[in-house]
Amino acid sequence: MAWLWAFVPLHAQDDTVSQALGLMRAGKFHDAEIAWRQLEARHPDNAEIHSNLAVSLAQQQQFAPAVAEYRKSLALNPRQPEVAFNLGLAEFKQGHFDQAISAFKTAARLKPEDARSKLLLGMSYYGLRQYGQATPYLQQASRNDPSNLELHKALAQSCLWSHQYDCALSEFKEILSTNPDAVQAHMLLAEALDGMGKTEEAIKELDAAAALSPNEPMLHFELGYLYFKTRDYDKALPELQQEVKNNPGYAQAYLYLGDIALNANDNATAEPLITKAIQLQKDLRLAYFDLGRIYADQNKDQQAIAAFEQAVKLDPKQPDAHYRLARLYSQVGQKQKAAVELARTKELHQKEDDSLIQKVSGASSAGPQQ
Repeated sequence: MAWLWAFVPLHAQDDTVSQALGLMRAGKFHDAEIAWRQLEARHPDNAEIHSNLAVSLAQQQQFAPAVAEYRKSLALNPRQPEVAFNLGLAEFKQGHFDQAISAFKTAARLKPEDARSKLLLGMSYYGLRQYGQATPYLQQASRNDPSNLELHKALAQSCLWSHQYDCALSEFKEILSTNPDAVQAHMLLAEALDGMGKTEEAIKELDAAAALSPNEPMLHFELGYLYFKTRDYDKALPELQQEVKNNPGYAQAYLYLGDIALNANDNATAEPLITKAIQLQKDLRLAYFDLGRIYADQNKDQQAIAAFEQAVKLDPKQPDAHYRLARLYSQVGQKQKAAVELARTKELHQKEDDSLIQKVSGASSAGPQQ
């Protein structure tokens, strides 16, 4: 987006103003900066001079000093929507999304009809991964620019990652209607469909993506994971193996291959796969849980305890590791620790039951739909 220049009032004009503006029109922003600094020294209370100096700095990618000049300008005259917009843009380009949001909100308040501030508000929230807040701004921007596929993609991802699946579905279908060969759109549409519980349709989208780009990173893992979810391990296995071949550094492919082997009671195959997953990524809770199961089967109690303890550390809200720890602590004579883990297991199961009861009660209290 272009930086906006500010008009300099007549009482502040002299030959240097004309020179500075001419240099900016010619794209000589370093020379323009020198001229604006001379003007700034003579007219320190002129808001427009500060903002034009800021533009000359921003055009040289000197965003931090540009921000300082925009702020000086706004301190002298807060009612400048273009300067507030430029301030937001300079912060945005530095990845300072919180500060950019504040500036874009000011610009949007001062000039509500300017769609650019609302677009960049959406993209700033997107940059902060605050997808629920990004979505309404991106929806408005998409209506203003319906042919912008990148904008549709950002909106679709915001909807998806804020669990607004109907919105995500609509946007991904819009993208694919324009570009049916968009591999990433097929993959993200599959994620949206899976989030809506439409796993079979999600698999079809991933199959379409695989036909377009069989070596796409993550594609075969996602297919394998969906087959894994539906317990179709025969189909999951070759997809996960293909992901390892295409993307040998992806830890979760090894993890799910190991989990399939473990569930088939093939510990000898499972252990090196799960160990490899942990080597590649240290925060995989399921990997430590599975490793604990293997060590427990091998009667390696202390190693199993260490693995389950790590699984609990990574996610203390899962009752299964607590239960297995309770049993192991009891086996090695640590009765107090066993009692603590057993109590925690019961507490977590009770919370799950209470949550289910609340959901059922909520549905019942809504009554039949007319």
